[in-house]
Amino acid sequence: MPSVLTWATVLLASAGASGTLAVVGAYVLAGAISVGFSIGANALIGALFGPGRPAPSDGQSISDDPVGSHRRNYGIVHTGGQRTFRESRNGTIGQVITLGLGRENDVIEHRINDKPVTLDAGGFVTEASFHGAVSIHTRSGAADQMAIAELTAFFPEWTAAHRQRGCPHAAIIGRAVEAEQFSEVYNGREPAYTQVRKGVGLYDPRLDDTMVIGTDEAGEPVYGSGSVRLDDPLTWPWNDNWALVTADYFAHPDGFGGGYADVNWANIATEADICDQTVSTASEETIARWRIWASYKLANEKRADILEAMRLAADGFFWQDAEGKFNVMCGRWVEPDLVITDDHILSLTAAQGPEAYQVTRAVKVLYTEAAIGYREQESATFGSLEADDDGEAQAIQAYYAPHHNQAARIGKLALAELNPDRWRFNALLNLLGIDCLGRRFARFESAKLGLSMWVKIGAPKLDLINLRIEIALTQVEPADWSFDAALEEGTPPVADTGTGSTPTISDVEGLTLSTIAVQFGETIGVAIEATWSAVERIGLLYDATYRESGGSTWYPMSIDPDASPPSARTGPVSSGVEYEVRVRARTFTGRSGNWSPVATITPIAGVFLGAPTSLAATGGSGLADISFSMPTSSALDYARLFGSDTSDFGDAVQVGTDITGAPGTQVTRQETGLSAGTRYYWAQAFDSDDNGSGVTGPVAATIT
Repeated sequence: MPSVLTWATVLLASAGASGTLAVVGAYVLAGAISVGFSIGANALIGALFGPGRPAPSDGQSISDDPVGSHRRNYGIVHTGGQRTFRESRNGTIGQVITLGLGRENDVIEHRINDKPVTLDAGGFVTEASFHGAVSIHTRSGAADQMAIAELTAFFPEWTAAHRQRGCPHAAIIGRAVEAEQFSEVYNGREPAYTQVRKGVGLYDPRLDDTMVIGTDEAGEPVYGSGSVRLDDPLTWPWNDNWALVTADYFAHPDGFGGGYADVNWANIATEADICDQTVSTASEETIARWRIWASYKLANEKRADILEAMRLAADGFFWQDAEGKFNVMCGRWVEPDLVITDDHILSLTAAQGPEAYQVTRAVKVLYTEAAIGYREQESATFGSLEADDDGEAQAIQAYYAPHHNQAARIGKLALAELNPDRWRFNALLNLLGIDCLGRRFARFESAKLGLSMWVKIGAPKLDLINLRIEIALTQVEPADWSFDAALEEGTPPVADTGTGSTPTISDVEGLTLSTIAVQFGETIGVAIEATWSAVERIGLLYDATYRESGGSTWYPMSIDPDASPPSARTGPVSSGVEYEVRVRARTFTGRSGNWSPVATITPIAGVFLGAPTSLAATGGSGLADISFSMPTSSALDYARLFGSDTSDFGDAVQVGTDITGAPGTQVTRQETGLSAGTRYYWAQAFDSDDNGSGVTGPVAATIT
């Protein structure tokens, strides 16, 4: 339980208590501070115990809202979007998915039904399973882009005026296919399109030879180097640098709206250099220190919440300087030149550790993991759960962090902030406290309390009428910002980064093949079903392909995602021909294991039997005359007639012996010795293996 100095402390002090408690109580009385411990909002703790944030996967769907919200995207994102057009004509379906707002950059991956696909020069999906029926045509959101002519060719209502300038979007066109290919191409639904791409370009003052980004030792201005210009967004390159992203969001009218003229670009250039510094990860990758991958809705998310999410992604610090310009500092330790002493303090409250509801000894960070489709992923757990009452790590929603290493550094800082031995202060300072403005760290020296430590400064609250400043101070250690990836990063639950050391995907075992009858009117086709043992790793998908033995082209099979054990089916195949089948496991991003050993099967199509037809019955005195026609199938061997005094076939018994006859022959039978009443009859055909057809009937006869 944290040690809290409250009003009870003041009473102890007035009763003659001595030492630290008495001094702190005196501070409380001197400043007329009200009862209880109060500290300014703490960013990392707010991320732990505050409201939830939209996750990356929330944006990977297609919205059909009549009035949807635009999205703006930074870094690398995987999103769906707003369906702004859908039409079907002459067997062709067309749709337009508006992906975001602002000119975006390179498309990394096209996905249909969450599976990566490749396109040829004409935009057609090249995978064999699509049979050339589906094409994708994109626009980047340029200010001068033209409408998608390929869509207009099918749907003239999508005119040349439908340019969606400033909005990246994609048109997906699905064409008619042969009946036997339909399930393979469309799988019973229209294509659901998502896209992985680089987001908007960013102004980089370091690449602008007209922008002052610092001064040299002689005090002369230092300019950037390059042709990027603040007033020409067409010159802005893509980047996911945290300082550049945050500055753009603050300034952009579709972001925080602060204005580009109100950004200290020299400060941004300095911090961007630090963000670009490389760090080594536990998997021996080399990545930039602080980055952002972010997607946000303009209409549904508060601007301050988005800015705070960006701050959290790099343990950032924001302030306005004396000219009112926006400044940032990315997460790092800088030894301060400010010392807060007893001479500054008008009153003080203090506590060790966070408040009771915030106590935890372990945290995990939710970040964006490229290896699982740019979705949210839990980091390794930092700290120990052994002493935690609920036995669960607290989660930090740092979705804008794009790598496990970056998430781990955030987790370490959060755990340090929740340290039960760390001091926290809420201080009321005299006007000397103005020196806290624009500073993140200070040295706290109190002879009265006998304390000396480094502290992090919370957002100051100025009361210039009473000439005082209220600030929150949190004890920190410089080592909080040091990080040894090999010792501290840990291993994410899904460590499939695509580079460095990655886990092996196990081979598929237990592949078994069988045949399935496929009925077409009065004929029966045949298909192949494959089953296999599930690979013991959560989150894997499967690929299954087949071909005629010795053939050159493998064709995809339809996977049943809910089957246990896993299974796949072909469409109709040729009867009496040997086929080969193989299966492999793969991740969401398409990284695959080895193909299984090939299994073979020679499927044989059956013959459709069909049921008897034209069943009729006429009653007489103690008898009934029944007639029906044999089915016309060559599979016919015999038929049976059934009768009952109820209309329930379960009560029926066979009338007479088995009936033989040529296919299509009409047969008659008479049943005698019947009591007056209603009698019901059914007929059923059988093949030579005693397999029955469907049952025809009942028909009723009135016996007199």
